[in-house]
This record gives sequence, C-alpha cells and structure tokens, in this order.
Amino acid sequence: MVQTPANSFCAPVPEPATERARRLQPAAGPLPQAGRTMLGRWISLGLPTALLAGWLLAGCSRSDSPLEPVADTFGTWPGGLKEWLQVSDGAWLWRWSADLEPAGRHTGSAVLSVRGERYRWRLNGITAVSDPADLRLTPADTFWLGMQVADLAALSATPPLPRLAIDSPAYPDLVAMLRDLLTPRFDAVVTHWPGSPVPVGSPPAQSGDVDLAACLREAVTLWNTGETEPLFVWTDDAAWGVRLAHYAGSLLRPPLQVQLTRYDADGRPLRMRIAAGDNYSRASARPYAVRGLAHELGHCLFLWGHSPDRTHLLWGAAPPLRADPSLDERRAVRLLQRLPAGLDLHRYGCETDP
Repeated sequence: MVQTPANSFCAPVPEPATERARRLQPAAGPLPQAGRTMLGRWISLGLPTALLAGWLLAGCSRSDSPLEPVADTFGTWPGGLKEWLQVSDGAWLWRWSADLEPAGRHTGSAVLSVRGERYRWRLNGITAVSDPADLRLTPADTFWLGMQVADLAALSATPPLPRLAIDSPAYPDLVAMLRDLLTPRFDAVVTHWPGSPVPVGSPPAQSGDVDLAACLREAVTLWNTGETEPLFVWTDDAAWGVRLAHYAGSLLRPPLQVQLTRYDADGRPLRMRIAAGDNYSRASARPYAVRGLAHELGHCLFLWGHSPDRTHLLWGAAPPLRADPSLDERRAVRLLQRLPAGLDLHRYGCETDP
C-alpha cells in the first residue's frame, strides 16, 4: 500500500472504538450478508442509504443548542448527487462561532445542519473571521469525512460527504480510493466526459488469431453488466470517446496503454486512445486481452491510477487477476459521475486513516 502523510486536521478515531465506528469499517465481503447489522447493510448499499443512516444515527455528535454565529455558509448538492442521496431539498447549512487566539488564529465550534438535524464539528485554522483563508473542519462523529477548504466560496461548493465503507483493506474509505485513483493524471480533481454513456469503438483489429475489436466490445459488456445505466456504448461514428488503435506487427510495453489525445474547448477530455500491439496474437491469450482491455476502460472512466489491491481490476503490480470490475471500482465510478466537476478531493479526510 502506498503510504502518504496524514493531514493534521483529521480527527483520530476514539479509543476504545464506539459501536458506530466499528460498523463503519470496510466490509469483509462484496455484498451484505444475513448476519450483518442493519447499518452494515446500509453502508454496503452505497452513498444514499449511508448518508441517511448518518442522519438517523447522529447520537451525541448532534448539537442540542444553536451557536451564536460568526458566519453562515450554505450550499446544495448537485442534481445527480442529490438524487443519489435521496435528499428532497438537497441543501446543507454551516454555522460556527470562534474565539480569537494569538497570531490572529481562531478555533471554535461548527454545526452542520442537514434536513433539520444538527451535527457538531470542530473549527480551527481561520486566519480572519470575515475572510477566512484556511478553514479546517473536524467532525465529532467519525461517520463524516473531515474537510479543509481555502475560503467560504470553496466551502459552499464542497458537499459534505460521509465516510463510506468499502470491501478493500487498501483504502480507508471510498473517497480516499477515488482520490488516489484520480491523482496520477487529474491531481484528485473530479473530471467528467462531455456526456454519458462514453462512446467506444474500433476499426478492424485482427492480431493473429485474436480479434482485438471483439475483445474490446466484450470488455465494454463487462463494465455495463449490472449497471442501471450503461457506462459505455459501442459506436463507430462518435465525435468524442474512446477508440482502439492497433499497431500491427508491433509488440508494445506495456501491451495495452491509454492515451488522452484531445480536450474540448472547456478543457474536458474529448478523446482517448487505447493503443494495442500484437502481444495477444495467440488464441490462448484472448482471455488476457479481454481482461487487459477491461482494465484500460477503467482508466477511460478517469480511474487513472492503479490499486494496490490484487482483487481489483485496476491492480497495478501485474496483469489483472480478474476479468470484471470489483464492487469497489463500480462504487468509485458511480460517486465520481455524481460529484461536481472541478471538485478537489484533497479537501476531504486524511491521506492515511488513523
């Protein structure tokens, strides 16, 4: 596992762990089992029910008395994320009070209000109350991810997110996994295609006994299977999307690789190319070509990095050991599609969980 420094604003997990903290640990299996607690089932179902569980189980972290405000900041979840969260009004409100400390710094209490419920947070790092230059918010309840933003405008554009459990022990939570996979090419900034589903196509691409175009089409099916809405669509005439480029007679290292070749006028990716040589020319190599192309399609969904977990399709230490995306990877794609473009995931949580 890649180790990176922890951010100073992350709250340590209380010891001994509370019952809720134990329930929010990554699940042991890919799907809910009959013996799990109800909260475990909610977490495994994804972000909507997990957030609703947090609202219902706020416990002692909920504020029982309003603060005298230094400032109020409010925002709304974007449409796609709001629907996924099943939030009717889609709004949240921050309110805090702070005490002046030496060197012009402030600390104090903050309250997050969601659907009439109030959650207590710790506020610190403000250099000026009227125009904060460094807002750090640490939740009293480890259900929420800590937040660090530069100013009020960034805070109102940063939707509060829960600490979503995943199956893999390689990451502390789903947002940490998504941040890690976005970082190598996109510096952890949420990036979207111009539309959805993403067009994928290929000219004829015969490599010895293996039809690479057919393998790519099979990889598309692997990603689309089980999704409510398809992630990819096969087409040969789209103005944007993903195309296979076959370099006949060449052996590539690595044998498959994604190249981002064009952006649109707004700076969004417009065209990607999957370069393939004749490394998979024997019929016995066809299953590995399909796995490799499914791996590359994960990069085409902006999961550009590699996972240290060998049970993930995006495992980076060797060719993938599985043919289809893991549940963790599917969850990461769903969350990415619903987060607002331009959101910096460095604003959330810790690089290394305590």
